Amino acid sequence: MRNVKIHMFMIKSKIILSFLIFFIISLLFFIENALSNNKESRVSINGSGLKIPRIVSLKNSLTFMRSGPGKEFPVKFEFKKKGYPLKIIAEYNNWRKVTTFNNITGWMHTQLLSSVRMGLVTKTTLLKMTPSNSGDTLAKLLPNLLIKINKCQENWCKIEIVKRKIFIGWVKKDTIWGSTKN
Repeated sequence: MRNVKIHMFMIKSKIILSFLIFFIISLLFFIENALSNNKESRVSINGSGLKIPRIVSLKNSLTFMRSGPGKEFPVKFEFKKKGYPLKIIAEYNNWRKVTTFNNITGWMHTQLLSSVRMGLVTKTTLLKMTPSNSGDTLAKLLPNLLIKINKCQENWCKIEIVKRKIFIGWVKKDTIWGSTKN
């Protein structure tokens, strides 16, 4: 009789243990799927509420891009140019996932970013006095030149370049990264 009770206890224990293992595995699978679907489908988690994607620029000349949204994540890339334009592609609390003209992607804290509208010249172009191909040429602009975008029309943007001298003029919109939803 005692052996039968022990045998029945072992069978019940195996059934309960099997059920618990199945339940835990199912729960882990459900949680993993729920979290991964959330991260992929949402671009903003407790973010600013502003539209995504959008263009911003760097506030400081030395800025670190991290591999994740927090100071505990390692530095992925180092920027050394104040005003460099970035595209925000996602938000997580006070962190912004950004990408560069060269498709370098990482995370930056909002305190490092500015809403000053900056851009990069993408190909050799001419700075014109008026928004027209027939307008007088003020300068020849080379690729990767950092510019300030004052305003844009349908095909042209009025920009400002500060070097030894300040240049203000018009360039074709399609020659600037940061002027549109590129």
